[in-house]
Amino acid sequence: MLQAQQPASLPLSNNDLAVIKGWIFEMAIAWLIHGVNVTLALTILYAILSQQKYPSRPQLLLLAVVVLMLILETTQATLNVLFSLVQIPLSGYNVVNVANVIQQLTDMEIALNMVVRLNYVIGDGIVVWRAWIMFPRNLVVKSVLFICFMGSLGGAFADGGLGAVRHLHNINDNGQKKDALIMTLPLLITNMVATGLIGWKAWLHGQDIKKTLKDCGNQVSKAQKILMLLVESGMIYCGIWITYIIINFSTEGLSVAFQTITAALPGLATLYPIFIVLIVAVERSREELRSQNDMSLSQSIRFASVETAASQTESQVERQTEVMSE
Repeated sequence: MLQAQQPASLPLSNNDLAVIKGWIFEMAIAWLIHGVNVTLALTILYAILSQQKYPSRPQLLLLAVVVLMLILETTQATLNVLFSLVQIPLSGYNVVNVANVIQQLTDMEIALNMVVRLNYVIGDGIVVWRAWIMFPRNLVVKSVLFICFMGSLGGAFADGGLGAVRHLHNINDNGQKKDALIMTLPLLITNMVATGLIGWKAWLHGQDIKKTLKDCGNQVSKAQKILMLLVESGMIYCGIWITYIIINFSTEGLSVAFQTITAALPGLATLYPIFIVLIVAVERSREELRSQNDMSLSQSIRFASVETAASQTESQVERQTEVMSE
């Protein structure tokens, strides 16, 4: 029997090789940052669960939010891999079921955009929460933070909705780069406001220390260092968003710089809130360890005083017994 001849495989063009290299590069960056986030999340899990037998509700809530962000980031990285694999046949010859492949790509891209934006909003929520709890009685600060967060929420999902419409109707909008500001500007403003408020709190904290205590202990200096660490990390994260905006307007979509920042930004948006939660968890574990040490020290002092009193009582009874026997 004669076997049907398979079509000869043709070599890839330079454009095909460039696209494949871009896919590999983006996936490598995304999964590298994802591995860092998983490591930090496991550290948070250990720090929270090792503090006490039964973690508090806020700690469990933070842990649940971290797990949710990791799930969303894993979904985003997996969808990126599937998106690259599904569109490989489109680069070949005599492609079968082109409409089906394009429909799958459209559905994946819409889901990918919404997952990424949901992760951005959750990350901003953690940043706003960290600044929120530093001003428990300041209604003005809370109102500003609430408005900024609602702006981030509305901007992210509005941009996701516009992107879904473009993908469904195959619209190549020349103003797509300007439309990206609908999402990036509210997210950037929210992080800048939250970072500025944390920096203001750190400055007020330092001024209070200078006025009240000239020689502060290690605990106060550690608190100030943690506040400054939050400010510095927030400035770096805001700088990443500014870099994304500049690259988005100054380069083409296939440039190495644009591919790098696009692949790294979802993971970095997860890394920054996880880093904040890690700082809070580690600091609370240190405080509980100090309190346990102080408690054990006070208990040992009380136990020693009881033993001393008991020994003194026994010696007095022995002396009275000797006197009575004489």
